[in-house]
Amino acid sequence: MKYERIGVSCRDDYKGAQEPRSFAWRGECFEIRQVLDRWYEGGLDSRRMPMRYYRVEVSGGKRYILRYHEMFDAWSIGAAREEAT
Repeated sequence: MKYERIGVSCRDDYKGAQEPRSFAWRGECFEIRQVLDRWYEGGLDSRRMPMRYYRVEVSGGKRYILRYHEMFDAWSIGAAREEAT
């Protein structure tokens, strides 16, 4: 899986970028209907960058994996290799 940089609007509370609400990718805007799952990577291991992942479902039923890189305050989307070209 390849990750591409995207723009995301979030529910911002006390802790910066929170749960994603919508995102823009390849000239289209996607409204997130539901966050299906979320997980964290590298939070307690000082050798790994802290990242948050969200598996989301958008209007229309398609599902995507979004990744938030805390160090760079950057969002990306997991695109299957055939979609990434």
